[in-house]
Amino acid sequence: MSHIIENPRFSCALGGALSTITAINGFVPIIHGGPGCGVAAFFGQTFPGGFRGSGWIGGVAIPSSNTYEEEVVFGGENRLKEQIEKTLELVDGDRYIVVTGCTAELIGDDIKGVLRDISTDSSIIYAETAGFRGSSYTGYENLLDAIIEQVLEVKEKNPKLVNLIGIVPSQDVFWEGNLAEIEKVLNDIGLEVNTLVNGKNLEDLSSASLNIVLSPWIGVEAAKKLKNRYDIPYIVNPLPIGVDQTNEFVEKIGEFFKIDVGEYIEKEEAKTYKSIEKIADFIVDMDVQPKFITATDSNYAIALNKFLVTELGWIPSAALIIDGVPDDYRDSIKNELNFKDLPSPEIVFESDSYKIWKKLEKESPDFIFGNSSDKDVAIKINVPILTISFPITNRVVIEKSYAGYRGAIRLIEDALSETTAHF
Repeated sequence: MSHIIENPRFSCALGGALSTITAINGFVPIIHGGPGCGVAAFFGQTFPGGFRGSGWIGGVAIPSSNTYEEEVVFGGENRLKEQIEKTLELVDGDRYIVVTGCTAELIGDDIKGVLRDISTDSSIIYAETAGFRGSSYTGYENLLDAIIEQVLEVKEKNPKLVNLIGIVPSQDVFWEGNLAEIEKVLNDIGLEVNTLVNGKNLEDLSSASLNIVLSPWIGVEAAKKLKNRYDIPYIVNPLPIGVDQTNEFVEKIGEFFKIDVGEYIEKEEAKTYKSIEKIADFIVDMDVQPKFITATDSNYAIALNKFLVTELGWIPSAALIIDGVPDDYRDSIKNELNFKDLPSPEIVFESDSYKIWKKLEKESPDFIFGNSSDKDVAIKINVPILTISFPITNRVVIEKSYAGYRGAIRLIEDALSETTAHF
């Protein structure tokens, strides 16, 4: 990160890596960093992610070298070696991954050398995740890169297997439900799915016939590397919400695998609209067509604005995009949010909460989709808010999803509930 961000809407690289590692069955993180760094990074990522707990090997249970002044001065490689040996002895796991904090990388400890000396065991890998390398998204991408570089090998292709990448656990507060919903849609049309976190073999990532990047930019570099190394084609399709977006997604996947998805789409569309019709009288009679603003990552900015404008008739004000999108991907996101014959939102790439709050006040919308820290602004300008973006500390989230056909119904329920509570 090249500048100071006030009240950032993401954790550091280590936080993103830890939330992802602990979501993968059988993965055990080993932090090489200072005392307290791991706990702060882990809970700073997961607790504001809908109050997700530590689970099996998270929080204070994460093995850590806890390097002090002595290691900073003389090097922490011996301490790391000791920690790895004790972790292997005491903690059962399918694979162990050393992740670095800021201290270890600043003093230049040779992690690869330690792993080479300690064992030839291929179940131990490492990823560079010092907080100063970037945000939670960086930690996720660096972890994916480590898996591709150090775990995967050439395997026979499974003609029905797809990988889902691009959703960062806890950073997308609804990650578990969203992945499960998209997996269900793909299962329904006859495909098998590996999401990294659904208990499938990690090694099978290289046997997939397609990588689906559920983000406009997170995971794209990993998908490119998987294509170059294992000849796996990829599709970039931001997380779909609602009938139109999900239909397009299913049609795209059906076309790739030469699956006739027409009957499936017709059935799901009818089922979804039947549910939405139940609330149509309320929407019309109460004239629920608010001017809204989104302060979310690029994934939700695209999905929410498309769904709310094209399917519900809401009026977009601005899309504040908070995930530090690299310049190379910004034009494609702008294109996604250009609705041509319908009102389109003003697009603002901004991660600084102070500037976001000022923009929210200036726009004074009728409804806000943001995070828990935006609630004070919503109260100040007297409008309802649905917290949908990290950090979320006013809702407990376990497996709720806003993705796909069914997620759209939940989104309508939650948004209209906030609206009626505000009457």
